[in-house]
Amino acid sequence: MVCDCCHEREAVIFLEQMSAGGVKRKINMCSVCADSYGISSDPKSIESSIGRLFRDITAAAERLKAVNSRMCPVCGTSLGEIKKTSTVGCPECYAIFKNEIRTFLKSRGMQDVYRGTMPARLSSFHSVLNDRIVLKNKMDYAVANEDYEKAALYRDYLRALEKSSVANGENTSELGEDKA
Repeated sequence: MVCDCCHEREAVIFLEQMSAGGVKRKINMCSVCADSYGISSDPKSIESSIGRLFRDITAAAERLKAVNSRMCPVCGTSLGEIKKTSTVGCPECYAIFKNEIRTFLKSRGMQDVYRGTMPARLSSFHSVLNDRIVLKNKMDYAVANEDYEKAALYRDYLRALEKSSVANGENTSELGEDKA
């Protein structure tokens, strides 16, 4: 069982609190976190720090609840829903919750860049758009460094790319378009 405080180490101390209403709360702690709260196996020292421990855990849970209730202004999907369903509501969610989504994916063991394949019908579309973005960035960098010859070269390449269509008119039957 993982420690409820650090979420990293194995729990070795298990505490349970019963409220007057009969609600049970359990806390699992590793020895490092237990030491930071002054909790040890000595029964005399444990009493003084348990109250502070439960207050801190409650405050951390409230902060987590506030973070998870943040919503995307475009689609209204909350961060908690994204974590629960592992799906976002719209493309803007990726930008708005970028750090949280990365942390969430990292905790699930997914931290590499996607290196999979691209659908055949989108391969030419993808490469032309990427070429435009790369050339635009290179042109901007050349202008910023006052290398106007390279900037002009990149501008000419961009103009040549803009004259060609994105999909080059090929494989339109695969895209589901009827020739009428």
